[in-house]
Amino acid sequence: MRMLRFTRRACAAVLSSLAVHAAACAAPAAEPVPVRILLNWFAQPDQAGYWQAQQDKLGRDAGIAITVRQGGPRIQTIPQVASGQAEFGIANADDLLLARARGAPVRAVLAHLDHVPYTLVYHRNPAVKSIRDLRDRTFAVNLGSAYWEWLRHRYGLDGARSIPVSGDLSLFRNDPRMVQQGYSLYLPARMAQAGVAVQQVTLASLGYRSYGVLFTTDEMIRDRPALVRATVAAVRQGWRNYAANPAALRPLLTGLNQQIPPALYDSASRELIDTQLAGDPAKFGCMSAARWRELAAQLAAVKFLPAGFDAGSAFDRTLVPGCDS
Repeated sequence: MRMLRFTRRACAAVLSSLAVHAAACAAPAAEPVPVRILLNWFAQPDQAGYWQAQQDKLGRDAGIAITVRQGGPRIQTIPQVASGQAEFGIANADDLLLARARGAPVRAVLAHLDHVPYTLVYHRNPAVKSIRDLRDRTFAVNLGSAYWEWLRHRYGLDGARSIPVSGDLSLFRNDPRMVQQGYSLYLPARMAQAGVAVQQVTLASLGYRSYGVLFTTDEMIRDRPALVRATVAAVRQGWRNYAANPAALRPLLTGLNQQIPPALYDSASRELIDTQLAGDPAKFGCMSAARWRELAAQLAAVKFLPAGFDAGSAFDRTLVPGCDS
């Protein structure tokens, strides 16, 4: 009889345990934490790794869900991220340095572009051997921008006429003495498509190498380090996936931005992978402290930053593993 009572108690315990496990299995999994990444322009290949991270749902295993938001002429990523409208944004390193100097609590956590692919395009002319040969031309540029002031200072372009850059390329096509700012990934190809023979000089070749960066706030880095690391890891993998098979992202980006047709997407992707993403994939996203200091010194040379400004306040190199220089 005693054995029978023990068996009943044991059976009850087993059934109770099974019920607890069944309830646990039936409970819904925790929802991933939303992570918003604000871009600085409409969808295009130089943002590809972010779109790839969203498309491939990267980061879900770490509990985050990445949503990419397109930029545009009214989007200012630094103040919008600083005010909490998105957890992350992308920006040029020079703009981040300037924002930091003005007190914005933002910090770069990853470099997705080794250098922003700014270029100056001009009508083909064999007599032009260097940027100084263009000093009597009209430059369509971002007036007052750090890079333009540094170029004027460094290469003696103070006498050059400058006008605001616009999306209207007809001015350039009709004026053989105009120099047009753009991205090397797109502008020369668009001119070739329009039948305009051009040459270009890139800012990187002139010594101005501002990273393109992913950034967030000091508060995010301090209070939510696991989320920041998970986002950085997902984005890095997104860029690797894109570099391995850029065609997989083509339908999404060309659908979002009609100004990037498939042929331009493909040519821009080839240049981007060759010039920005080549090398050791394990090092992707790394930032050099020396490069940041170099850029800060260039900005200080044209009075955009105070002398002795601490460039290290604008970035955090600890969030991308394997960056030892």
